[in-house]
Amino acid sequence: MNQIRVLHMTPPIVNNGIYRYIFNHLEYIDRERYRFEFLTRNAKALAATEECRRYGVAIRGFCNTERNNETDLRREIMDILSRGYDAIHLHTSFWRGFLIEQIAMEMKIPKVIVHSHSTWVDVQDDRKREEILRIHNGYKEKFDFTYATDVCACSRLAGDWLYGERIPREKIRILPNAIDVEKYSFRPKTRKNLRKKLGLEDRIVVGSVGRYCYQKNQEFLIRAFAKARERNRKLFLLLIGGGELKDELKGLAAGLGLKDAVCCLNWQENVSDYFQVMDLFCLPSRFEGLAITSIEAQAAGLPCFLSDPISREAQVTDLITFLPLEEQVWAERMMESRQAGERDKKDMELAQAGYDIRTAVKKLENLYG
Repeated sequence: MNQIRVLHMTPPIVNNGIYRYIFNHLEYIDRERYRFEFLTRNAKALAATEECRRYGVAIRGFCNTERNNETDLRREIMDILSRGYDAIHLHTSFWRGFLIEQIAMEMKIPKVIVHSHSTWVDVQDDRKREEILRIHNGYKEKFDFTYATDVCACSRLAGDWLYGERIPREKIRILPNAIDVEKYSFRPKTRKNLRKKLGLEDRIVVGSVGRYCYQKNQEFLIRAFAKARERNRKLFLLLIGGGELKDELKGLAAGLGLKDAVCCLNWQENVSDYFQVMDLFCLPSRFEGLAITSIEAQAAGLPCFLSDPISREAQVTDLITFLPLEEQVWAERMMESRQAGERDKKDMELAQAGYDIRTAVKKLENLYG
């Protein structure tokens, strides 16, 4: 049986939802049958990740962009694609061009797959964001099946965002952001040991996992938490992530007198253990495709507060409550939190909805052929 070679094109940022999506599936896919490689403008950072070292994936770096040097980008991409791939899987959040898709179609790569992972632009500066939106919408009006053989999205909302009306909804494959549900199921012993190690045995732990960035909106969560803690001193905020706003968020917490009540950790390889520590999961994102962390939190049996802009497709179980992005509303709900006792297992509900990785991998294998 011939091995199917799949080239994943990813954004320059590593340790984000797209990165986790790919490696979650790589762990469970038939690696004798499917070989994953990467196409990226940030080869050095990707090569330094623990997952890349573990799986020994090949990384194909390129330097140019469609906007800055179309001729050299075409040369780079044609050279890489000439290595003989069966599929190129392009992961994106918004349009900046589709020259790479065009080249792949011209070179007759059997599968040219575009995959939408978001619903907005993760840029903090208003003017820059508006300019990117203008470019995105311009390309969105031109995209059709001359640039791809298949189109996918993590949610219906993410599909609408990237493809608009030019691609019929029934042509968009929804590929859930799936996880190993069993890995996140409630483990009382892990909870007890890690809470003791972190000095959180008597605390009510509010947790959030995600990049420290404009999209994830941790500043809002810290401000709402500060109001809640005025009334409930047992509350503790545990943030896990990495990104450009970490120092700014730590400074905000200190300025609000929360230095001993807020902890901003870097990414954790054993993040499933930290979900056991939490009593409540919060995700106040300004926008999401469909956050993997919301699925992980449900698998851990955690009550979850999600912001209104997040797709209702994240509500797989009855653990989800959607809240408007109003600090006082979140503060009042956090004040009511209690330490979690035994948690209901949600494995079957998540698996039946397609969020168990073993089911999702089969969908991906069928896509690649």
